Amino acid sequence: MRPLALGLAFIVLVFGLAACLNPKGVDAGQEFLNLAPEVQYVGNETCGTCHEELYASYATHGMAQSFYPLAEDNAVEDFSGVVVRHAASGFEYVAKREGGRFVQEERRVEPDGSVSHQLTRTMDYVVGSGSAARTYLSEENGRLYELPLTWYTRDDSGGASGVWALSPGYDQNNARFSRAIPDRCMACHNGTSEYVPYTDGKYASLASGIGCEQCHGPGELHVEARTAEEEAPDSMDVTIVNPKWLSTDLRLDVCQQCHLSGEVSVIREGQTATSYRPGMPLAAHRAIFSLTNTDPNEVSVISHSDRMKESACFQESVSMDCVTCHNPHEGFQDKGPEYFNSTCQTCHAPDALQGQMASGELKEQHAPEANCFSCHMPKVTAKDAPHASFTDHKIRVVRDDAISGVASGAESELVPYYERDEGDEALRGIAYIVFARQSGGSPAFRRGLAMLESALDEPTGAGEAQFLLGFARLQTGDARGAIQPLRAAIELQANPERLNTLAQALEVSGGSASEAEKLYRQALDIQPAASDIRTNLGRLLEAQGRIPDGIAQYRAAIQEEPWQVEAHTLLGGALAKAGDVQGAAQALREAIKLEPRQADALTNLAVLLAQQGQTGEAAALFRRAVQADPRNANAQANLALYLLNENDAQGALQSARTALQINPQQQTAQQVLGILQQNGIR
Repeated sequence: MRPLALGLAFIVLVFGLAACLNPKGVDAGQEFLNLAPEVQYVGNETCGTCHEELYASYATHGMAQSFYPLAEDNAVEDFSGVVVRHAASGFEYVAKREGGRFVQEERRVEPDGSVSHQLTRTMDYVVGSGSAARTYLSEENGRLYELPLTWYTRDDSGGASGVWALSPGYDQNNARFSRAIPDRCMACHNGTSEYVPYTDGKYASLASGIGCEQCHGPGELHVEARTAEEEAPDSMDVTIVNPKWLSTDLRLDVCQQCHLSGEVSVIREGQTATSYRPGMPLAAHRAIFSLTNTDPNEVSVISHSDRMKESACFQESVSMDCVTCHNPHEGFQDKGPEYFNSTCQTCHAPDALQGQMASGELKEQHAPEANCFSCHMPKVTAKDAPHASFTDHKIRVVRDDAISGVASGAESELVPYYERDEGDEALRGIAYIVFARQSGGSPAFRRGLAMLESALDEPTGAGEAQFLLGFARLQTGDARGAIQPLRAAIELQANPERLNTLAQALEVSGGSASEAEKLYRQALDIQPAASDIRTNLGRLLEAQGRIPDGIAQYRAAIQEEPWQVEAHTLLGGALAKAGDVQGAAQALREAIKLEPRQADALTNLAVLLAQQGQTGEAAALFRRAVQADPRNANAQANLALYLLNENDAQGALQSARTALQINPQQQTAQQVLGILQQNGIR
């Protein structure tokens, strides 16, 4: 059986957090009426009808420019054809103008200079104001995908010329054109957008930049109140959150919803990626975990708040927060150093500083016109954004002393950021599984599974923990053991991810095919646009011999998600079974166009061509398949059979043995080996 496409978006919910325990000193902010979930968002333009000056001023802020369509009038990049190569995968990329639009082209150049693969995607949207970088998204049928190239505003030497380079994370794992943008990403990189639930990055509508309501909460109630009664109250207006009325902790949470990082962020049960509202404690919305044994001075793009809290300025101040230095209603990129230095001098008066300095050099460095933050908040390279530097928000006297306390070789631990999550092993188990999915770490996956196994010995109402326990068991080969916790999770909430995963567990364990089909269809009734689940249903129907029904599901999945490689590959195989050789070849070629390393598509197309007598192209495809995936037993076996038919006995023997090492039950390889042995070739 081919690997099953899970189609899971790891925006993970956390089970049973019994009481809404706020961190010490944090008030709930419930006096603001727009925290109620039924209050709707109205959009920036509505806010601007009354707040004209603030609306115009905010438009100059980087947050307002965080997401927008790429067009000629806002393009600043170099489209002269600079090539960026990803050495590990062999792909190279170039951003260019093409036919009145902007595209990124992917290609593979062979040693002889020939181009064996070429694929382009339109650069539809820009993510980022451009102060550090501009990343690009391509849209297809409402689905958004990140593109491999990012324009970094400054080059590595610190110059302002700009440079094309791989997008963050693509050096380690080149996702090519397939990195979908889930609602958790959009929640911070854009304003309120309408996400299609249970899909992998599909949107019914998109905002254009981070909006007023990200910090003030939904405005429907406020608009209604001010429309009915023009005069605003003299004191606090409870129809809209003004962060100035919040406690320091809750004010910080407004910024920390996007400027507080950890290795893992886990959305709590009952919350969604977009359900945080200003005025509520961030700890009630998500759990955050960080790794031990990391450099304490290592800076992330979104660690500003945590770094600020390490500063003596923050710890010894009564009311310091982000807006002490940053005006959230006004851009600052074109302002000089005095914009921030004047804030420093409200506490650190120049005359007083001069009196504290022992030497003339120090006095000069602390003159009234000196640039405070260039020394005390230096620019650093962030660990998660190459070719870009960011201000380290830990205000301090920077010393060159070596950092101690990072134990080399010691195993890192995930530790909770909030006190309320300490000692919660099931929650930590969830965090380890999420971390493993993000980092590809098998030890973390096994550790998370062990924690969940231990924490969930007794029956519990922990729906998401039960789901992830079942998911983890399925992923580690225990399909039968996955069934019980998955059923328990579905009893609590029958969402498409849970239904899909239980159906797969039943299939893999040899359970009821009719129940699996029912589960797939139930999931699709909830969300018909869940194309991965539709592909799984098609594969199940095909396995039952219901070829036309399987083909119909594959076609529907492709219509919904045209770039889904698995659906094209399976459609090709099903059409071949149905006798539609031309249609099968077309589907398989499309799969290979989308993913030139798709071993199943390569070997299936090779089989079709060999059967049609096109042995030259077939031979090349058979070899490409095993090069693309040397551990694919089917590809090795098909190559062995082809070589046998071409009278290459030794080549056939080697490929057959390789296939059987991978899968001792591979029947084609067994047959090839048997024929060779009958002819005395061993």
